[in-house]
This record gives sequence, C-alpha cells and structure tokens, in this order.
Amino acid sequence: MSECGERTALFSFIAVLAGALLLTFVQDISQALVGEPLIATGMGVGNAAAFKMVPKYVPEAVGGAAGLVGGLGALGGFVIPPFLGAVVDALGTQGYAGGFFAYVALAVMAIGVSAYFWYLDRGANSARPLKPAILPTR
Repeated sequence: MSECGERTALFSFIAVLAGALLLTFVQDISQALVGEPLIATGMGVGNAAAFKMVPKYVPEAVGGAAGLVGGLGALGGFVIPPFLGAVVDALGTQGYAGGFFAYVALAVMAIGVSAYFWYLDRGANSARPLKPAILPTR
C-alpha cells in the first residue's frame, strides 16, 4: 500500500506547525513573511494529501467521503478567522500572535493523527485497505 498521502500530510502539518510557531513568537515583519507562506503551503499540501487518502480509506464511497472532507475544510475556514479576530479584539495587537497559537494546537493534533495512520499503514496488510473505526463500513 502506498503511504504517500500519510507521509505528505505529516510533513505538511509540520510545515504548518513551524509557520504557526514563527507567527506566534516573532515581533519582526520579515520573520512573519516567512511564517505565513509556510502555513499556507502546509495547509494546501495537507488538503491535497487528504484527498489523496480518501479513495484508499473509503473506496466504496469516494464521493461522499470527499464531500465530508471538503465540508470539514470549509467549516475550518468559517470558524478559525472569527476566532483569530476575537483574540485580537480581546488582547489588542498582541492578540495576533496569540491567535496563531490556535494553528499550533491544530497542527500538533494533525501531526498526531497523521503519524498514527502512517504507522498503521506501514504495518497493514497490503492486500486489504485500512479502514479506520470512525468510518462506517458495509
């Protein structure tokens, strides 16, 4: 079984983590100009990795699973920006750095999930697709 999607997701979330840590702790605009593209690139590559894994984990319902993954991504795009704005409203200009800590927490969780499934996939029997317990099976 190819582990390309899991490995790509893992490294893309590491890039998100690096960019978020940079944006959380820097005071200089030049360093922030490095952190923001790191987050954007990591999130874009992570999105591609997620859609690469959909047919592998849910081969009998690729369309529905892709719709669910896309919907969850849209929810993240709807929830995270207002959260960042609320942190800035509460803390003033220092809230920008604190708000990016949300990305740090999300990246750490994503790295954990990606590493877990990459580990499972490396030991899985290549004759059958790996089916996580969170997805319904037929």
